[in-house]
Amino acid sequence: MVSRPDISIAKEVTQGLNTKIIGKNLYHYKTIDSTNLFAKKLVKEGIEEGIVVVSDVQSSGRGRKNRTWSSPKGGLWFSIVLYPNISPKRGMLVTMASSVAVAEGIKVITGLNSVIKWPNDLLINGRKVCGILTELDAEMDKINYAIIGIGINVNNRLDIELKKIATSLMKEIGTSISRVKLLRSILKSFDANYNKLILGDYDSIKASWLSYSNIIGKKIQVQDEKKVINGKVVDVDDSGCLMLKTKRGTVRIISGDIKFL
Repeated sequence: MVSRPDISIAKEVTQGLNTKIIGKNLYHYKTIDSTNLFAKKLVKEGIEEGIVVVSDVQSSGRGRKNRTWSSPKGGLWFSIVLYPNISPKRGMLVTMASSVAVAEGIKVITGLNSVIKWPNDLLINGRKVCGILTELDAEMDKINYAIIGIGINVNNRLDIELKKIATSLMKEIGTSISRVKLLRSILKSFDANYNKLILGDYDSIKASWLSYSNIIGKKIQVQDEKKVINGKVVDVDDSGCLMLKTKRGTVRIISGDIKFL
């Protein structure tokens, strides 16, 4: 941390938010190494569920598989601490609920339609605008905690090497966007979707996710650390995993990077 938390901005976000769990308290920093790393420290201190950590800049932002995540000024980089009372087998549904919340929040503020790309990206016009990193600490029958790291390109400039594959909300609508309003919108939607999740309304989460993903029937290539699989998506199961029809039969995809064919 380079600076103390900004209390005034935190109040702008949380005042009148009227959520049940998410965003009751918020830490805002000018610069931090990683909002997920800081959230983990808060978990060790016994912080309450729904706390939000936001930073204008991350010096060591990261995505899935420990990939570097560019987090310059103008973007929205934040993490949420959760203690979901659901089976670890349904852990993917936490990411699904989170991605739906971001898509809904963006839609309310900008009018833009996002497409959720399994497992953790949001695209606008085919380019990445948001990445979600879900970090779970779980035992066989219990999730101890989940930290949801969300990075959204809002008003920030994109590195040259990212312009072919990424976009920003400002680029898409042609004007800058209030990050406070966007964050409030996302947190409200996140709270609604998370409450559905912990109440066991998994079908609603899945249906919303499918409406934004448009992945059923699409031919894709999945690559993980060991192999590459081609096939057609025929379903998403109750745990949030892809069911892929291949030449050798139907395969359940738990993780991996996908590419549309």
